[in-house]
Amino acid sequence: MIFRFKALAKMREPDELDAPTILAAPRGWVTVFVILIVTVAAVAWMLVGRLEQTVSAKGLITRPQGAAQVQSQYPGLVGSIEVKVGGYVSSGEVLATVLGQGGAAAHDVISPFAGQVVSIGVSTGEVIGTGSPVVTMELTGGDDQLVGMLFVSSADVAGIFPGQSVTLAVSSAPAAAFGLLRGRVASVSQYPLTALEINALVGGDLPIGPLEAGGAPYLVTVKLTADHETATGYAWTTADGPPTALALQVPATGTVTLGSYAPITLLFGK
Repeated sequence: MIFRFKALAKMREPDELDAPTILAAPRGWVTVFVILIVTVAAVAWMLVGRLEQTVSAKGLITRPQGAAQVQSQYPGLVGSIEVKVGGYVSSGEVLATVLGQGGAAAHDVISPFAGQVVSIGVSTGEVIGTGSPVVTMELTGGDDQLVGMLFVSSADVAGIFPGQSVTLAVSSAPAAAFGLLRGRVASVSQYPLTALEINALVGGDLPIGPLEAGGAPYLVTVKLTADHETATGYAWTTADGPPTALALQVPATGTVTLGSYAPITLLFGK
C-alpha cells in the first residue's frame, strides 16, 4: 500500500496526551456569554416588564356644553353682521340683520343663548333663506373649562372607564414641538350617538372629518388636567406646551390608556 507523506508524518508525531484540550476559543466563550445574558434579559423583561394597552379615537377640543348654530328665521339679504369670530355674545343679543325681500322690513337674528362665536356662516350682501346657518357658537355658562370630546367606536369603548389617563394630540399645537395635552376620562355616554345628536353637539358638521367605520360612536368626555403655569392653563407632556391659549372646535386625536400587561401574555393571547 502506498501512504501519503502527510499521513506517515502524522503517525510519527507523539500523542501529546499531556496537552490540554481546547473546547472553545476565548472569542467563542464571549459570544456564548453575550447570548446567555441577552436571553436572560429578554425572559426577565417578558415576565416583569409592562406594555400599555391603549385605544385611540378622533375628537375635538371644546366646552362642556358643546356648540350650536343660530339660524335665520327670515329669508332675504344680509344687511349687517354684528359679531366677530372669537367674540362673546349674550342671550338676546343681535347677531345680524336680514333685509326682507321686495322692500320688506329688516329683521334681526337674535341669539337664543350666551356663547362665544366660533364661525360666521354668512357675509354682508348674501341672499339667504329661512333656516340658513348664520353663526356657530360655543355655549358658555356654568363650567367653562375646556374638555376633549372623543368619538369612540363601539368595538373600542368597552374598556374605557372614568378616571383613565388620556393624552391628546391637538392639531393646532404640533406634538413634536409642544407635546401632548393631558387629561382623564370624565364620562362615557351610555348609548351611541346618532348623526343628529353629533350634529347638535358640535353645531353642524363634525370638524374632524369622517369617523372610523364601526357603527354609531360613543361620546367619551375628557377632563383636561389644569396647570396654571402654562399659557394654555392645562398640563402637557412637555414643561410649557404651546405659548398661546387653545382655540375652540380644534380637531384632536386622543389616546386612552386602558391598562398594562406583561409581554409574556402575548405568547398565550391576552
